[in-house]
Amino acid sequence: LVINYKDQPEWGDAVLVATGGRGADIVVEVGGPGTLPQSIRACAVGGHIALIGVLTGFAGAVPTVEMMRKQQTLKGLIVGSREQQQDMVRALENFGWKPVIDSRYPLEQMVAAFEHQAAGRHFGKICLEY
Repeated sequence: LVINYKDQPEWGDAVLVATGGRGADIVVEVGGPGTLPQSIRACAVGGHIALIGVLTGFAGAVPTVEMMRKQQTLKGLIVGSREQQQDMVRALENFGWKPVIDSRYPLEQMVAAFEHQAAGRHFGKICLEY
């Protein structure tokens, strides 16, 4: 399911409809204060919001009552600069490391991939292919 925020500005409500009112367990918030209220709406009770972007600015209103009522966690993450990312990629290339891939699943089989992970019998990464 794809929910386009341009077509559905109230996309938090669309997530609730798509999940039968439950909401998403994890929301990756890249917009910042302009979209954080929608992420809070979309997130499930006890869910987690990872704030990794501020594309809509650095400050804004947060519907704290809804967030508290849903007992959600919000964690801000800083991923570093482009230069730091390039340095890391160069360093990894020098070592020749490659991730251990346990299994690959087409995106349509995401549920099976999560079931495989939950079973705990994997060794290495479980990949979704689009």
